[in-house]
Amino acid sequence: MSIPSPAFVLGAPRSGTTLLRVMLEGHSGLFAPPEMLLAPYEHMSERKKAVDQRFWEKGGLRRALMELRGLDVESAKQAVRELESRSVLEVYQLLQQEVSPRILVDKCPHLGRPDGSLERLLTWFPEARFVWIVRNPASVIRSVQNMPMAEVMLGGIAPNLVWEVMNLRIQQFLSDHVDPSRWTMVRYEDLIAEPTPALKRIAATLDVAFEPSMATPYQGDRMRTGPAGARAIGDPNMAGRGKIDPSLADKWLAGFDHRSATPETKALATQFGYDLESIPLPGVTQVDGSLQSVWDTAQSMFGRLNLPQDLDALEGRRFLARMVAASIDQMTELNDTDYPVFHHGESATRKMFADNPDTDYHRAVIDCSDGQTYRVTGRVPPETTYVGLLLYGRGGRIGNRLVDDALQTDENGNFVVYVGQENPHRPDGVWLQADGDERAIFVRQYFLDRTTQAPITLSIERLDAPAPQPLTVAGYAKGLQRAKRMLEAVFARTEQAYQMATGAALNRFIQIPGETLFPTPDNTYQVCWYRFGRDQVMVVRGRLPKSRYFSLSLCNAWMESLDYLRHTVSLNHQELTTDDDGNFEVLLSHRPFPHPNRLDTTGHHAGYLLVRSLLLEGEPADLSIRVMYESEWEALNAEA
Repeated sequence: MSIPSPAFVLGAPRSGTTLLRVMLEGHSGLFAPPEMLLAPYEHMSERKKAVDQRFWEKGGLRRALMELRGLDVESAKQAVRELESRSVLEVYQLLQQEVSPRILVDKCPHLGRPDGSLERLLTWFPEARFVWIVRNPASVIRSVQNMPMAEVMLGGIAPNLVWEVMNLRIQQFLSDHVDPSRWTMVRYEDLIAEPTPALKRIAATLDVAFEPSMATPYQGDRMRTGPAGARAIGDPNMAGRGKIDPSLADKWLAGFDHRSATPETKALATQFGYDLESIPLPGVTQVDGSLQSVWDTAQSMFGRLNLPQDLDALEGRRFLARMVAASIDQMTELNDTDYPVFHHGESATRKMFADNPDTDYHRAVIDCSDGQTYRVTGRVPPETTYVGLLLYGRGGRIGNRLVDDALQTDENGNFVVYVGQENPHRPDGVWLQADGDERAIFVRQYFLDRTTQAPITLSIERLDAPAPQPLTVAGYAKGLQRAKRMLEAVFARTEQAYQMATGAALNRFIQIPGETLFPTPDNTYQVCWYRFGRDQVMVVRGRLPKSRYFSLSLCNAWMESLDYLRHTVSLNHQELTTDDDGNFEVLLSHRPFPHPNRLDTTGHHAGYLLVRSLLLEGEPADLSIRVMYESEWEALNAEA
């Protein structure tokens, strides 16, 4: 009796080749082992080199030999080693002899790669038969994208191209080289919806009679499982299923974005009855739209960045980048009101609304609209200059607050504060009343000398918080929309302040309330928009007011404090040199001069000079300004 030619199962990965292989193994006249990884190579030494690197593909041939010869794993490994000196054709012939009179069916998705292996098969087996399984490219692409190490397993083919590349290759090979009577194509969706008609057609192509057992792939082992070292290669979920699940036909369609498919993929899919553009866009595209709106908002602001000075224009671009990052960060990563955390709202590299170099701004989100209560715990270190807790409502509305002397700290500086609309009457802490629309709590700490004064420690928790929830499309998209609104609001308020200051406070101080700029309510603010030439200086004179903290600091046009890490751009009352009556003189200059109270403009010829008087008693400082040429100032000081 002549040995029948083998048959081959073709298809892109994740197309149902494993299910089809198991179905065929249920036929008494077929032997369909797991992937043996023979066909892509001419010699077994080539195969050994490949599977030594791709260790997960070693088990198929071992499993086939165990089934044929009744071997254990170690004996099967030895049998494979004995084959390493042979050609792949010789191994096929050996397997055919052992399988006969059954037909050897080899399932190998690797054959869809464009490397010529298919044509070589026909030189070995001119009468070979082929079963080609096709699945909706949306399902294949999505499934492949979720495979660990996808591109390694696909031999470098991009996941979004694997369906197109392999099926086009298989189509061209079968159409050009194989008689139509010796191959058939079946759709995965048809195979699992109505297995019998599809399997009858496949059986006819393989020249065997249909057997009902083929349609029950989960009856019997059929080499779906195996011991370590000889486990089946293919779909790892096959071993755990008990019956054909028609819902798997559409499992991976959700989440597929047809816009990611190439025109060639769409055209080829149409040939097989798949209309990719009819698949609804995935929910994650809500995030795409929200993210795009953030970029569009940022893009629209570029035209508003060109201030007269080149340095201001450059810093405007940096400010935009910083605010895009800050808004997304605050409104997505740090916006869980059930599990809030304190973070630095502003820092040396993230600044807005005239930040104070002497202040740490700790921010956490809250939501007291539905009876939620929060517990804030912390420790105020000794010698701290100031600590204040402040609630902010919608739109930056200033809410209630507590100052450090109301925190009821213990002997170690520890405190507890409860925040909410209803007082829980806890004896271990004090109460901070919320009105219901609060969206954030700020804790500000003022320093006179960061090298000697320790930072505050803080934590916050919502009482009776629900179980944490996973990230959702709707939630993240909503956060991005909030980020867009924050970005717009920050720019609008920054521009309004610029227009006000440059029009009303040129080289003179005015007192401002600052409600729109998220101020410290315990501060009295005086602001000057300074401007003087490259060869000029500005002299500010005044007298220290009676306050807990007093400082003068410089900001750029974007209301960012200047670089305080490398330049002296701020002086507080401890740093100021004064006379016995508290009078002081501050020099603003572009070049270094020998002055005890010099502020470095860091290349800016215009900007904000902001004066803060914290917990002021009485009137704010009476400040005077004089602009003069450097030569004039030097002459006056030489005379002095």
